[in-house]
Amino acid sequence: MKTGSAAARAALDTLFSTPDDAGGLSLPPGRFFSLIAGVLDRAAGTAPAGPAVRPAACVDYINALELEFGAANVEKILLEEMFEAVVRHRVLPADLGCPEGTPRFLIDAVLKVTSVLKTLPSCLPEEEKSRLLPSAAALFSGLPSFDDASCFEAAASALTARDRFRTDRVFKWVNGQLIASELNSAKPLGSFFGFHGVRAIFQDHFRDFSLGRTNIPLLVYSLPGYGKTSMTVSYAMAAENTVLILPEPEALERAWDDLIAPLARRPDHKFIIFFDDIDPRNVDWYNFRTNVGGAFSLPGNIMPVLSSNFEFPASILSRGRKVSYPVFDELRCTEMIEDFLRDFGLKTLPPNLVSLIGADYTEEFGQKKFSELSPRTLIRYLSIYAQDREKRRLIAELAMGQMITRPDAELFYAFNIDLMRSLYGDEYIARLREEKLRSL
Repeated sequence: MKTGSAAARAALDTLFSTPDDAGGLSLPPGRFFSLIAGVLDRAAGTAPAGPAVRPAACVDYINALELEFGAANVEKILLEEMFEAVVRHRVLPADLGCPEGTPRFLIDAVLKVTSVLKTLPSCLPEEEKSRLLPSAAALFSGLPSFDDASCFEAAASALTARDRFRTDRVFKWVNGQLIASELNSAKPLGSFFGFHGVRAIFQDHFRDFSLGRTNIPLLVYSLPGYGKTSMTVSYAMAAENTVLILPEPEALERAWDDLIAPLARRPDHKFIIFFDDIDPRNVDWYNFRTNVGGAFSLPGNIMPVLSSNFEFPASILSRGRKVSYPVFDELRCTEMIEDFLRDFGLKTLPPNLVSLIGADYTEEFGQKKFSELSPRTLIRYLSIYAQDREKRRLIAELAMGQMITRPDAELFYAFNIDLMRSLYGDEYIARLREEKLRSL
């Protein structure tokens, strides 16, 4: 057992260790690698460094792995890390199953580590077996078995199955780690109404990115409640072979090296880094300017998307493609209602019906049923309309009458002015009015 364990420990270094400043090899930091190395070191008979009242035995490391990570997670973590180690050696998943595309020593290292760990608990000395936690006895039993005839292909298959970008398409970037995440804000593209120009930009730009034609950043701006997040996420996920990365907004101001490195190693995927709900007025743009049109260029498989309720400065707009939502007024409201009715099954759209639905929506806003006039609250209203047969019948009857109420344009104007004043101040409103007068 000692000989095989020593070889497995050397194989662990082959996969994961890098030269340190002292001229030795260092495993990645973290408790997991420390415990795996301890298991193999003690199984190989390597004495621990430094004085100890009772040096930790192999069984102590095995028990610690079970207690700190759980039997169900050890195999998962180990195989995922092995896959990432192979990728760091510039072997892509498509090449992993081809002997001529994968250095043999990498697969040999995987086989040595997994074969020793799989049987190790059953080979412990009797004294150590007596101290083995029952739940730790099968700690490595889930590791795949490889026979001599197909060990290369089987090992490659086992590693490829642990490709995180194959099994998940959405990740959060938290504390320097990519964490697979569920996404609730993605919707079918057919569930968006109005804003045809904005939607066309999203569809074209994300498609071109997925085809390798561009990775120019998107800079998305609108007033609150326009559905920037949901639309960005949905169109990003609708493109082929894309993976969505969701960093914390603060990550925009930090160094990008740790975030970019694992993505750059995977040119077989397209990564969209979505910085949502940022405030451009208070951002330190140094790292963005450095990586986008500055001293460095992002790899072609990585594209940032930034979303904000505030306009981006000119120095940032020059480095990306601006996507600006038109202000939500009575015309945008009507446009959304028309799209909704088509989706609801109406082949012809009676103008009176569209007008009355818009008027009813603004009336309910006036009754404080909604806190804002926005695409968000209109979608909420239309969802209620779709489920309320009596409301639909009443509005349809009124649409056949002589008196037709229309959405109140002044109500939209007053709401939008108040909202922009609260967000941007009186100077912004004065500038808008001056620009309006110049255009006359």
